[in-house]
Amino acid sequence: MTSDLVPWLVAGGLAVVVVVLVIVLRRNQSSSRTALADAEARSDHRIGTLEREQRERAAAAEAEHARRLADAGAAQQQARTEAEHARDLARTGMRWEEASQRTILAACKAADVNGALCTNVVFVPVAQGERAHDRSFAAQVDHVLVLESGHVLVIENKRWNGIVFDGRKPSSVHHAFRNLLDESSLTGSFAIQVRSRRVLDTADEVEHWWQVRVQAGGTAPTRQVRQQARRLQRFLTDADGNGPQWIDSCVFYSGDAAAYVNPEDRSSSTTPTGRSATTAVVTDENELRVLVTDLARKHAVPNRARTDAVVRKLAGQGAHTITIGTYRLPEA
Repeated sequence: MTSDLVPWLVAGGLAVVVVVLVIVLRRNQSSSRTALADAEARSDHRIGTLEREQRERAAAAEAEHARRLADAGAAQQQARTEAEHARDLARTGMRWEEASQRTILAACKAADVNGALCTNVVFVPVAQGERAHDRSFAAQVDHVLVLESGHVLVIENKRWNGIVFDGRKPSSVHHAFRNLLDESSLTGSFAIQVRSRRVLDTADEVEHWWQVRVQAGGTAPTRQVRQQARRLQRFLTDADGNGPQWIDSCVFYSGDAAAYVNPEDRSSSTTPTGRSATTAVVTDENELRVLVTDLARKHAVPNRARTDAVVRKLAGQGAHTITIGTYRLPEA
């Protein structure tokens, strides 16, 4: 009987082994399917992440491109606006400067100097500090005289009439002027114009009144022209730092006013370094001729390259440019 059970026991053992193998195989298949599914899920996630990142990069690049196009368009529009503004100022300002232009040219001819006179120079200043991104205004200079040495003189023209006190208190000229205004506030740079004004009284009869105008501090003509000279110096300096290192300035009272100016202010004095210490204030063609002659003597060495660079840039801004003496405009 024992011998009869042996085959059944072997068969039963084999069946058990087969069952175990089947179970193990099924578990392995299930694990493989799970692992494959996990791998496919990870792959799908990675592909999705890459596609999303690619879309984001493409969108960012497209947005950056659109922003640059918009900035370029805005800059182009700003340039057109500035150019039109400059042309408007040039058209308006030239009408007022023709008389003083003729006087300056006559003074330069009498002084026998060579160079160019640029009238009604309009430019956008190179902003600094808090205004570094502000290009919303244009500066206007009445006249810029460029000597053949490349030296530059900025001339602020004042067509004032009546009586003018520049840097001098009225009472210092004559005690009768002491009641024109409160002189205690006159410190630093200032200019005063006293002129006659016709008015009608209640009976429609003409009366003559004295009108007193005071420009002091930052509005004083000498302060204004020095500011414009500094702005022009920065404008004329290129990216490599080449340009006029110093620009002289002058206030020219070209009207028919009786002008009272401190004697030391009638010509530009120089410091030990050769730089102008003050802004010259001149009141007629003769004083202007003396000033131009003095500057031409101090800056006598010709520098055609520097002169051409300055004149070319100013003429490019639309300034009305006239050559003086033997100097000729540089070719475009």
